[in-house]
Amino acid sequence: MKPVRSVACLRCGVTDVRATAARLVVLIGVVVLVAACGSSGTAKEQADARSLVSAAHSAGVAPRLTVEVAESLYGTSAPQICDVLQGGIGTAESLLLAGNPSDRRAKLVTRDAVTYERLVVQTYCPDQLAEFDEFVATLKFADVATA
Repeated sequence: MKPVRSVACLRCGVTDVRATAARLVVLIGVVVLVAACGSSGTAKEQADARSLVSAAHSAGVAPRLTVEVAESLYGTSAPQICDVLQGGIGTAESLLLAGNPSDRRAKLVTRDAVTYERLVVQTYCPDQLAEFDEFVATLKFADVATA
């Protein structure tokens, strides 16, 4: 037996043309969406991200960091880090970074975390490296065993 087709198809093929056009429109939409979502950042973002990833891997920190992740986290200027350093680290920022000064609920700061953050500052806002190093000098580090 032959498959049953709609009446519109048997008479003039309109349904087939519309279905094909609809499929084509959806396919083009998917291709455009994938291309837009998959497009990478600017050349500077990519270069900075590659530099950070290379430095982090060489230092033995952030072994799973990829260029794509670094691009999405920091863009071209790592504003979430560089803006804080540019304005100076005040009491509020210090508490966020170092934890409670009463030591009742200390924040765990590892050398690996500081090494990684220093690489971020060195890559994205090298002018603030001295400010970062001054702040790091005040930290107490925790020795943490990794499995």
